[in-house]
Amino acid sequence: MRVGRLPEGGGRLAAAALVQSLGIGLFMASSMAFFTRQVGLTANQVGVGLATAGAVALAVSLFGGELADRYGARRVLAVLYAVRAACCVTYAFVTSFWQFLVVTLLAIAVDRAAPPVLQSLVAGSVPDQRERTRVLAVINVVRNVGLGVGAMAAGAALVGDTLLAYRITLGAIGLAFLGGAALVLRVREGERPAARERAGWALPYPRYLALTGLNFLLTFFDALLLVAMPVWVLEHTDAPRITVSVLFALNTGLVVVLQIPVSRFADGLRRTSRLMASAGAVLAAAGLCFAAAGGTSTWVAVGWLGAAVVALSLGEVMANSAGWELSIALAPPEARGRYLAVFNLGLSAERVLGPVVVTGLLLGAGGAGWIAAAAVFLLAGVAAERVAVGAGARAGAPVGA
Repeated sequence: MRVGRLPEGGGRLAAAALVQSLGIGLFMASSMAFFTRQVGLTANQVGVGLATAGAVALAVSLFGGELADRYGARRVLAVLYAVRAACCVTYAFVTSFWQFLVVTLLAIAVDRAAPPVLQSLVAGSVPDQRERTRVLAVINVVRNVGLGVGAMAAGAALVGDTLLAYRITLGAIGLAFLGGAALVLRVREGERPAARERAGWALPYPRYLALTGLNFLLTFFDALLLVAMPVWVLEHTDAPRITVSVLFALNTGLVVVLQIPVSRFADGLRRTSRLMASAGAVLAAAGLCFAAAGGTSTWVAVGWLGAAVVALSLGEVMANSAGWELSIALAPPEARGRYLAVFNLGLSAERVLGPVVVTGLLLGAGGAGWIAAAAVFLLAGVAAERVAVGAGARAGAPVGA
C-alpha cells in the first residue's frame, strides 16, 4: 500500500482523522464497562440510550451540511469535534440514565453530522478530483488504524477498572477530539461558491435521491459483516468458532491494504459509475459464497467463508470510493454540504436498519436469503451506474472515459 505525498490540506485532514479515531477507539472499547460498572447503568439502559440517540440523530445530522454551506465546512467541523470533546468530559460526571441519554443524544448527533461536513471540506480544500478521492481513501484507512490502536490502548482503563482510570481515559478522548479540531482549523478551505437565493430547505434533485437510495442498499455490506456473518458462521456452518475472529481480521487488513489503490479507479464520472456497478457485482459474489458455505464440511465451509469475506472487503472499498466521488461530483457546489448530508443519511439509516433486516429477513431465510441479497446487490450496482451517468448529464458534469 503506497500512500504518496498528500496535498497540504489532505495531510492535515488525515492527521485529524487519525487523532480523533484514536479517541473513538478508546471510547468504544471502554465506554460500556464505564457505564455499567462505574455509573451503574444496566446493559439494557445503555442499549436503549444508544438506539434512541441513533434514531434522533438521523434527522439532526442533516443540519451539519446546511451549516457547512452557510458558514464554511472547516469552521463547522472544528465545532463538531469540540462538542464531541465536551461530551466526553461530561460523560465522566454522569450519574443517571437521563443524564447519559442527554449527553449521548448530543454526542451521536454531532458524530453523524461530521462525515458530510468532512467530505465538503475535502472537496473545498483539495480541488483536484483524483487527489480528493485519494485523500478520502487515506482518511478511511487511518481511521481504521486509529480505531484499532485506540481500542487496544483502552486496556489500561479496563485493567484498572476504577472511576479515576475511566475519567482519565475520557479526558484523553476529549483531548483527541480537541487535537482533531485544532488540525482542521489549520486547513485552507477554498472560497465557497455564492449560495443561490434560498427559498427554504429543499431536497436534492430526484436522480441524486435515487443514487442515495441505491448506495444505501450497497452499504448493507456493513451489516452483513458485523451482524450476519458471525451468526451464519456459528449457527449455519461447521466452521470452527475462531473463524469469526479470523474473518474480521481478514476484512480489516484487506480494507487497509486495498482502499487507497482501489480509489484510483474513481476517476471521471463514467469510470466511477462503472466502479459502483462492479462493487454491486462483487458484493453479489460474496453473498453467493456465504450461501455456499452452509451445509458443507468444515474446511470447505472455511474456504467459502474466506472467499466471501475477500469479495465483501473488495466490494466495500469499491463502493466506498465510488460513493465518495459521485456524491461530491453530482452535488451543486453552492449546496454541497446539504447534498452530502442527505447522501450520508443513507449510511446512517443502514446502521439503524441493517441489523434488523439481516436478522429478520436474510438469516431467517437461510441460504435463500444470501442469494436474495446477492440479487439486490447486483441490481443496485447496475441501476446506480445508470442513475449516476444520467445525473451527470443533468448536472453538466463531464462523463469522461
